[in-house]
Amino acid sequence: MGEVIYLPNARRGTTRLVDDSELTSAEIARLEAIRDNVEALLNMVAGIRRDPEAVAYAAARFGLMRMHFLHGRAATLAFANRCIETAEMAEDLSKG
Repeated sequence: MGEVIYLPNARRGTTRLVDDSELTSAEIARLEAIRDNVEALLNMVAGIRRDPEAVAYAAARFGLMRMHFLHGRAATLAFANRCIETAEMAEDLSKG
């Protein structure tokens, strides 16, 4: 799953990134369920609105602005970069 931003103790400028090894299996399951549910909702809205690009921009804007408020610029950019790297790896795996 990679690194997770541990939200309960996060304050602007004091963001703490933790490895999966520091999370319990229940915490990992909870975070994965939230991620999966949000992605399912976004896919549903993209289908209903028939505009996946607009939904992607809206979701990214919301997420990045909220992350910046909670964790600051560096953590937000690092998270966005990890997401892009994951997408590139998935694309490479699907090609081969």
